[in-house]
Amino acid sequence: MGSGITAGAFLGTRPAHADVPDSARFDLPGDGGNPILKKSLGHNWVLQSLAYDNAHQHIYFAEVEPGSKTGDLWITKTDTEGKILGSMKLRGFGHGVAIAAEPYDGAVYLWTEWQASASGFGTKIGRFKFVNGGVLEKTSSAIQDRTPSIGDIMINPQPAIDPSTGRLLVRYKTGADLPRIVAFNLSDARAGRLGSANRLVERALPSRGSWGESNPFQGYTAYGRYAYLLEGKANGPSYITVVDLNDTGQSTVVNKWETTTGASLPGREPQGMAIWMHPTGPRLAFGFHSNTGGVRQATVFYKSELV
Repeated sequence: MGSGITAGAFLGTRPAHADVPDSARFDLPGDGGNPILKKSLGHNWVLQSLAYDNAHQHIYFAEVEPGSKTGDLWITKTDTEGKILGSMKLRGFGHGVAIAAEPYDGAVYLWTEWQASASGFGTKIGRFKFVNGGVLEKTSSAIQDRTPSIGDIMINPQPAIDPSTGRLLVRYKTGADLPRIVAFNLSDARAGRLGSANRLVERALPSRGSWGESNPFQGYTAYGRYAYLLEGKANGPSYITVVDLNDTGQSTVVNKWETTTGASLPGREPQGMAIWMHPTGPRLAFGFHSNTGGVRQATVFYKSELV
């Protein structure tokens, strides 16, 4: 698929709330790299998402048990080349579609889906401290409820952090195929100030119709003014879409740009996006799950060129 501007508003036409400052965006056909190739994580489960602790240059990967709807997740901490440094198990949290890592006050806090429904996807967002070797139940008092309350029905909320601006973003749905995104200052979100008056920007995301049924949503992140969406299926094409957080309706900046990175991975499936603040500059990182004879592995690519 090529890139292009798709203006108009056939679905999700409610105006965006406020604006965020302008910024550069990642050039998807531009330069990049592959720092992690076919690395086994802490459990032989299915990779779903990743997040960078940019203060310490660590990655946190979320895996879900194959075929399970319990909402149990396995978190693996690695360095930026995939060397395992620790792990933690979460019980009853969600599918792990997107996670965020927040270094704060001498610890690292994770933001994840929380309170899994019968479908296995989370119904809230929880914030909690990463504890190496820990097992965290969904009923634990150590979890802070950080689910936004902006007046919308919030189905399957999924968190991400933009480390370049200090913002929390939440992707959610208000109904079938009606995704939206909202952003807050991370300092407000950390303190639980997640109401309508606290949001910086809010808008609809593209509705995918029948195309989305065969090319599922697989993760997202944001850098400055732009959000990046990852879509695609196992053993099929993978796509990145760019949206302007200040725009409205079904508009995109780049729609369904096909990435062929990792095409030789067995069982290749796109899984997760995050911003990596590398010492040489920001990087748009995105992951792939692969399966070699029953051994499940993680691969990470990135784009680093800005326009």
